[in-house]
Amino acid sequence: MVFMIIVLCTRKLKERTPGKWQNFLEWMIEQVENIMLSSIGNRNNLFILSFGVVLFLYLFIANMMGIPFSFVAGEESFVWWKSPTADPHITMTMSIMMIVYIHFIDIRLHGIKKYLLSYIKPIKVLLPINVLEQFSTSLTLGLRLFGNIYAGEVMLTLLAGSIVSGLGMCLLAAVPMVLWQAFCIFIGTIQAYLFVLLTMVYIGQRVNEASHA
Repeated sequence: MVFMIIVLCTRKLKERTPGKWQNFLEWMIEQVENIMLSSIGNRNNLFILSFGVVLFLYLFIANMMGIPFSFVAGEESFVWWKSPTADPHITMTMSIMMIVYIHFIDIRLHGIKKYLLSYIKPIKVLLPINVLEQFSTSLTLGLRLFGNIYAGEVMLTLLAGSIVSGLGMCLLAAVPMVLWQAFCIFIGTIQAYLFVLLTMVYIGQRVNEASHA
């Protein structure tokens, strides 16, 4: 779906009169560039910029998938469709991949020697703490995304489950469900933005620490 959106936004590029999809993509690129400028201090790295744009699109779509399709089946309100990011296995895998990617950039820019030396800065006794920090970073990055998306969809599940309780409960739950879906769209967008922002901040920390080492 991300690939389809990128193709849709770039298939008819115009310099003077861009279309709405091109404007949307240019706006998103500008937002990621601003994040890079504030967290890394440089927005001209195409390698990191393209990664940030694709990551935001992927997370935004993944966060939205469970909102309009919160279908509930059976008397026990079994949910057979939900957002991928409402699963901790997905979010933790993504956070681990982000940490690996961050360390890959560090090694690519500064070499393996400076990368390893950064773990014993400013003093060697901090080596265990610096290693533990990498694990805690991946843990908090994944759990933050999972917790917010999962909590929103739990409420949607409860509201959707009221449909099988009768016409009266269905009518009472209609307005709250629409309002909560709008709130979930807002939260899903914010969480996608925060995930990209924190990833860029972690990249900036590794790059700048290694540069000053």
